[in-house]
Amino acid sequence: MDVGELLTARFTKAVRKSFDPCPLIGPKWFRYHGDAVPPHFQFAGAKSLAKATSSTPGRVAQRIVWNLDMDGIDAEVEITGDSRIDVKFRKLPDVS
Repeated sequence: MDVGELLTARFTKAVRKSFDPCPLIGPKWFRYHGDAVPPHFQFAGAKSLAKATSSTPGRVAQRIVWNLDMDGIDAEVEITGDSRIDVKFRKLPDVS
C-alpha cells in the first residue's frame, strides 16, 4: 500500500462514517501529489456529496474531517474555499 492508497482508504471510511446511507464514492475525488513540495493529498468530492445529501459542500467537508482518522500521519488538514480537503504532509507516513 502506498500513501495515496492509505489516504484514499481513510477518506472512504470517513465518508461512510459521515453519511448513512452512504452515497456512491467517486474514484476521481482522490488525488495524491507525491512529487509536489510538500507532498499532499486532495479530496475533491464534497460538492458531489453535498448534492447527493442535500447539504452544503462546506458542511460535508467538515463532517468528513471530523471523521477522518489521521492517526500516525504527520500532516496538516485544511478545508479550502471551494470545499476541497487538502492533507499537506510534514513527513510522509511509513506504509511498508
